[in-house]
Amino acid sequence: MKLLAGRINVSDLEEAVELMFAQRWTDGLPCIPPTEGMVSKMLAYIQRPAEEVIGVVPPRDAPATIEKIAINCVMAGCRPEYMPIVIAALQAMLDPTFNLKGVQTTTHCVAPMTIVNGPQVKELGFHYGDAVFAAGARPNGTIGRALRLIRWNIGGAYPGDMDRSTMGHPGEICYCIPENEDANPWEPLHVEYGLKKEQNAVTAIGCEAPHHIMTGPGDAYCILNSIADTMSVLGNNNIHIGGQMLVVLCPRAAAHLVKGGFTSKKQIKEYLFENARVPVAKLRRGPGVGRDQATDAPTWLRWPIDLNNDDARVPVVRRPEDFIILVTGGWGAAAAFCAICPGWGYMGGLHVTRPVLAPGQK
Repeated sequence: MKLLAGRINVSDLEEAVELMFAQRWTDGLPCIPPTEGMVSKMLAYIQRPAEEVIGVVPPRDAPATIEKIAINCVMAGCRPEYMPIVIAALQAMLDPTFNLKGVQTTTHCVAPMTIVNGPQVKELGFHYGDAVFAAGARPNGTIGRALRLIRWNIGGAYPGDMDRSTMGHPGEICYCIPENEDANPWEPLHVEYGLKKEQNAVTAIGCEAPHHIMTGPGDAYCILNSIADTMSVLGNNNIHIGGQMLVVLCPRAAAHLVKGGFTSKKQIKEYLFENARVPVAKLRRGPGVGRDQATDAPTWLRWPIDLNNDDARVPVVRRPEDFIILVTGGWGAAAAFCAICPGWGYMGGLHVTRPVLAPGQK
């Protein structure tokens, strides 16, 4: 297969690695030199034309061709079998609902996360146990890394240039985790959003780094109250700009919630919506009334409370369905650690779920 990209001849591996740093083809970590043979193997597996454009990646708005995606997958260390997941995740991020341009250029510390569901989790050896956000396996790390390099090399989101995130967070480098469907007592994430259980799928969502919560050995209400209280702080971006929030439950916490009568995600979302709130009086001590309440932008919802009442309580999100619930990670032991990942707001980073297509399919 003839490749479209140009060739650069180097004397050895060291020169190749240093060249990638010098050309700013990597964001600070070393990459695998994308040789013609390795890129050709990727393209042979995916069975799609090298020049096919998946979409344009902001903020540079450069076209992401199948070949360019393959090159970045090689640089990240992906196996060819991972490429369909990378393509599906990129397509999810390029959906207008996600607003990747905003996510890539905001001053907020949002980063695109990829959540993986379906038979591919076990078939490809994804890690969904202890330290799911940290250590793990090759697919977790290299798929997340490939998507980062695509946003970097094709999208041009360089810090201090188009990426204006004040702090950023490590998830910008790699943010890919699977759901532990075996330990999920409810429907898996991709089923909740319209796909079949046997389908392979990805969900993209823009969010902050995980904020861990010790929910402890108590009952279901202890778990949910701990989560609700952790959300209900003045600095939570969702309180001021709406949007969605990812709630990550360890298997132990999920089991205790079902045992305590929370037999559906809907019940959990409604409980958090009613209990994860901040009094108006307290809100005034911080940044104040949220931007989504001071604008007529049609995509932002109004708070269902009276802002003139100091005792009124402002919900962390505007609707119960704005909580996204995921089960993953280690069992949890007595501490039953869970996590929340606040979102960017109604401007973007909203979840998009897409099926992962087999090679040759479009």
